[in-house]
Amino acid sequence: MNTKDHLRRQWAEFAETYISRTAAGDNVYRDGLLDKWMLEAVGDVAGKRVIDLGCGEGRFCRMLAERGAVITGIDLCERFIEHAEAHRINDEQYHVADMENLSRFPDGGFDMAVSFVSLVDIMHLEKAVTEAYRLLRTRGRFIACNLQPMSTAGNSWLRDADGRQIHFILDNYFDESERIVKMFGKQMTNFHRTLGTYVNCFLAAGFALEGIREPRPSPEQVANWPDVADNLRLPYFIIYLLRKRT
Repeated sequence: MNTKDHLRRQWAEFAETYISRTAAGDNVYRDGLLDKWMLEAVGDVAGKRVIDLGCGEGRFCRMLAERGAVITGIDLCERFIEHAEAHRINDEQYHVADMENLSRFPDGGFDMAVSFVSLVDIMHLEKAVTEAYRLLRTRGRFIACNLQPMSTAGNSWLRDADGRQIHFILDNYFDESERIVKMFGKQMTNFHRTLGTYVNCFLAAGFALEGIREPRPSPEQVANWPDVADNLRLPYFIIYLLRKRT
């Protein structure tokens, strides 16, 4: 098992590549698919206190700040937070912090928490979900976009001799372990968990599951970002709509 220090170093080494490629519009799945779905999922955020758990270089924080949210972003990667602070568009607050331990923040201090494909990166899911629950006010919402468990169980296509995709390979689904994935050509560590593990973890923390959305591209998105067309055959991503019960 990789230690957290190893994961931190991995992201520190990858940060500049991620920042530059994202700034250049190469973050295809976020730009070409997920942003639209996530903005619809969070809804009207004007005046709401929102914490972005695993905010990366702050791109989604800035999008929510543009829509009037009072934003706090946290990430374990110092370079990401440095970039986010340098590119504030409003009065967003950023902190180097571990989403598994957010004791610096008070109970019930936020109206909403968001996780934009960050749960797959953490070692201890239960700790992060419990912290998200604690941070929310009564009836506060947690919008968690993540890689689909069926995607993290495979993460590759079987192709014919001409390179055409035949079908997606799903294997070792119940083996909840580290998986190495490629992101912008760099090998990164993800943690595969089953759908049941995620949902039962949310419920055990006290959340009510109000819905699940499986992002798929519109014809316009496919025309503008052809690479997202894979998501018409396989749902790579899932969005959990959660609410704090009490």
